[in-house]
Amino acid sequence: MTKLNLHYAAWLLTAFSKKLGFFGLIALAISLVCCLFYVLKVLPLNKQLNLAQQQLEHVNPSERNIANLQQAPVNDTAQEMATFNQLLPRTDSLHQSLSLLDETALKQRLVLNRGDYKFTQIKQAQTSNALNLSSYEVVLPVTGSYSQIRQFIANVLQQQPALALSEVKIKRDNSMSANVEARLVFVLYLQGDSW
Repeated sequence: MTKLNLHYAAWLLTAFSKKLGFFGLIALAISLVCCLFYVLKVLPLNKQLNLAQQQLEHVNPSERNIANLQQAPVNDTAQEMATFNQLLPRTDSLHQSLSLLDETALKQRLVLNRGDYKFTQIKQAQTSNALNLSSYEVVLPVTGSYSQIRQFIANVLQQQPALALSEVKIKRDNSMSANVEARLVFVLYLQGDSW
């Protein structure tokens, strides 16, 4: 009798799978996996969440008040500006910053044949916490592979936090060329207003 029931069950499964087809069986399998995931993962997490909420309800309301939390003291603007100013390189170390550009380009096998440089003093308000800032704009035409140029930009910006990439123009002569021509405009911010 048991063999007959097993044969009948196998026949039913075969007939059912033929009715569903391939995509129906996949949908059924996905549904079963979702149900198992819900039972095994989501329900225990819901229980933990409910338990945590119950524990939070039993805590004294004054302890839950966010306003009573101790916060780190906030620096005033003048102190923050002074700290920021100290992070910037001085104008007398400009040659070191520019030589770092050349060294990074050489590591990426890029040649910097020429560059245009422009020094600008940034006007600041006449207050006690005003910074004396200068900017040095460096325009570099670079030729190389796109990945070399991109790595060059990333390395330079990582090594010099006071340097900002202001503009990038990339041009390729044709789609078969491996090299691109790029015009990179960097701005180096310096502390101090005189050479």
